[in-house]
Amino acid sequence: MKPHDQKQFAGVWVDHQKAIIITKDTGEYAIKEKIEAPANFEAESEAHLNNAKHADLLSYFKSLSGHLHQYDQVLLFGTGKAQEQFRNYLNDDSKFRDMKITVENTQHLTDPQMLAKVRDFFH
Repeated sequence: MKPHDQKQFAGVWVDHQKAIIITKDTGEYAIKEKIEAPANFEAESEAHLNNAKHADLLSYFKSLSGHLHQYDQVLLFGTGKAQEQFRNYLNDDSKFRDMKITVENTQHLTDPQMLAKVRDFFH
């Protein structure tokens, strides 16, 4: 197990439209990546639309998870239920078995508020 000062931490604001990854890779917490979710599209039926939305969500989560492999601990935060869904997605993937994942519901936050939240959480 790595000592606390050698562990890699990331905060991820996540909702169904976008994700913002915040890390301390360069000494100060900063926004490392912004990832947009796929845009929803029109479908011929409600069932087809639901299937398409589910496939888009899985694709979005797969893309987002690809940015988190090197982190030991991740804070998922945001409004709604996307952070819970993403935690469940990560828990189902054996590559994230040893990652400590914390989920928090928050209000909408500005970029500086997100940075402060992640910095405060990990210190």
